[in-house]
Amino acid sequence: MKKLQSSGVVILLVLLSFVFLMGETLNAQQFADSTALFVVADAANPVAAETQVVTRLQDMGFDIELVDHYNANDSDADGKSLVLISSTVYSGTLYGNMPGLDGLEIPVINWEPFIVDEFGFQAEAGGELNPTDQINIILEDHPLAAGLPAGLTTITTTLKPLSYAEPQGDVEIIAVNPDSAHQAVLFCYEKGAQMYTGVAPARRVGLFLFNTTADSLTEDGWALFDASVIWAMGADEPNTVDDLALEAPIQFMLYENYPNPFNPTTTISYSIPEKVHVNINIYNMLGEHVITLVNRQETAGNHSVLWNALDKLGNRVTSGLYICKIDAGIFKKSHQMLLLK
Repeated sequence: MKKLQSSGVVILLVLLSFVFLMGETLNAQQFADSTALFVVADAANPVAAETQVVTRLQDMGFDIELVDHYNANDSDADGKSLVLISSTVYSGTLYGNMPGLDGLEIPVINWEPFIVDEFGFQAEAGGELNPTDQINIILEDHPLAAGLPAGLTTITTTLKPLSYAEPQGDVEIIAVNPDSAHQAVLFCYEKGAQMYTGVAPARRVGLFLFNTTADSLTEDGWALFDASVIWAMGADEPNTVDDLALEAPIQFMLYENYPNPFNPTTTISYSIPEKVHVNINIYNMLGEHVITLVNRQETAGNHSVLWNALDKLGNRVTSGLYICKIDAGIFKKSHQMLLLK
């Protein structure tokens, strides 16, 4: 009997190890065919925070090409899926070497506050906030909010300066400086959105990072970074050709969350063919309610919502299986999601 129990434990550990490895592989494959251009001050010696960003992007599957602002040129963006701009760059030098930067028809995530005017986000440059460890989320339903609740969110383990801007036009502001609501620390433009000058040629994200911020991000801070990458890349949208082609879906659908297994964020996509009230709830395997992700009237179309493994009290949930359930009129469906840590 003891031998059987020992064998059972061994088998269980092997299975858990297999599931864990599969989860890591699936997460790493999310952007496995993508290359990101990361523009920094010194490509040969990036600061520790930039190295953290590189590691995070590689964990998401990206190949990374580092280039410094002195040697950057417009052709560096050729064949890339995403461009990221660090606040360590000199904005004048970078824009002088890459005059086509604002017209790139690929997503850009920027945390250099003194180049936001060149991008057409606003009339003048942004700035640097005094050291803080919190931001104020004001648009919690947006995918960039990573499922975090409205209000103050701690994003760093120590006080750090943050980048901010005061973007204009058809901008969506997700988070602001807790002490000054007009200073946006996380915002975005959808492709085709009107900016202060011109329209966004692809998705644009303004992020709160500044120089050394990324070397002390909390789980929530990294969740917001991950959500920025996922949204910029369009991975928050349904991920099959047929789904994307349907401007008005002909049937209700709940797609499998992606990635699955996940850690710590996953995107849940669904389609509705008519205007209806939608509820999406997460439950644990005991049937206990964990959190409500969606509770609103929605129009026909393809929709998605991000879950960052927080419960309704804002606490991190434990690893394991969870049930995602959608109720939309007469349509009801659920599926399992695996959180690995």
